[in-house]
Amino acid sequence: MPTIAYIGSIQIRIYYDDHGVPHFHAVSPEFDFKIAMEDCTIISGTGRLRGRDLAAIRAWGQKHRDALYLNWQFAREGKPLQDIES
Repeated sequence: MPTIAYIGSIQIRIYYDDHGVPHFHAVSPEFDFKIAMEDCTIISGTGRLRGRDLAAIRAWGQKHRDALYLNWQFAREGKPLQDIES
């Protein structure tokens, strides 16, 4: 489960075996949500996601969209992922 970034205590992950639209996972002890890279909408998830956490995830995702797509491609090709600064 490659963690490529942190937003405070929230881990941002991209999994090698994921399918579907390009997305990343935002994971904390309270939640695990799948977020679309294109527009940072929630695809699915479990747990309780506070509004301020969702706002931070969306702002971060929009800021780092190009790096996220690059890591998505690396994961599809089985290559090592690159960390993204917060």
